[in-house]
Amino acid sequence: MKKILLTGANGMLGAKIIKILIKTTDYDILAIASSEDRLKAVLEQEEIAGKERITFLSNEDFLSNSSIVSEIYGCIHLAFSRRLRPEKEIAASIDYSLKIFDRLLCMNVKRVINVSTQGIYGSVKEIRYEGMGPAPDNHYTMAKYATEIIFNKCFFDSKVKDYTNVRLDKVAQSSSFIKALCNQALNGTIYLRGGEQIFSFIDARDAAAGIVTLLFSKEGWDRVYNLGWNRKTYNLIEVANIIASAAIQLGYGVPEIKLEKQNIELWSGMDSSLFMNHTKWNPRYTLYDSVIDVMGTYER
Repeated sequence: MKKILLTGANGMLGAKIIKILIKTTDYDILAIASSEDRLKAVLEQEEIAGKERITFLSNEDFLSNSSIVSEIYGCIHLAFSRRLRPEKEIAASIDYSLKIFDRLLCMNVKRVINVSTQGIYGSVKEIRYEGMGPAPDNHYTMAKYATEIIFNKCFFDSKVKDYTNVRLDKVAQSSSFIKALCNQALNGTIYLRGGEQIFSFIDARDAAAGIVTLLFSKEGWDRVYNLGWNRKTYNLIEVANIIASAAIQLGYGVPEIKLEKQNIELWSGMDSSLFMNHTKWNPRYTLYDSVIDVMGTYER
């Protein structure tokens, strides 16, 4: 029982989870991914030592391989199409997830985490908490919610007693919005539209650490946990000022901020107290830290 299975291992979050597992545990990792070359690239980017503890399997090989039964302690399911991909790919992710869940049911797995999204709560203008009714408002979040339902149904009457859906807040380093504003700041001007939008984010390093902490936490998991900065939000101007400060800190100069006021409704915010109480985990990285991390990857 000294292996952790990770689907979607060749993404940014997958690589950070692997890095933490290698550094802080003695578990080996069975990395399920669509591309071994991509997996090697992200592991290299994260400067991960101990690669001999990582075994790659393609998606197809894992689903057909019977030799790894009874070797897995826990599974973290990350694999899913990106939000802006075609509807056909998103639908295929639901089918693939079901195959993964069915495969896990044939194995002696103790714990399973399905990584989901805060978007399941929809566009409500209040802090999201786990007891709030789902209200997905696009095909991606509806697909994620459908996957949660399938996941719960698969494991409800199984031998796996600890299984849960982790609804993850927007990861700052993979946010196209944050990346766009960072690029604008480095070019000298940050252009904003709206002004009243409310955002929330979690750093990729915190997201990975939180998920790993939950995996090894005490028994008695709830079926849903929110993972983010607990009730921490930013308005649009605050986000722009944080990005401008990071640009100055890194020596890029002082960017100008231009705002075109528009009535644009956007509201996000997560209550993560249930997750934090269960795991005793707390986030470490602020949005400023995340922006420094994003800008630090740019070539001067």
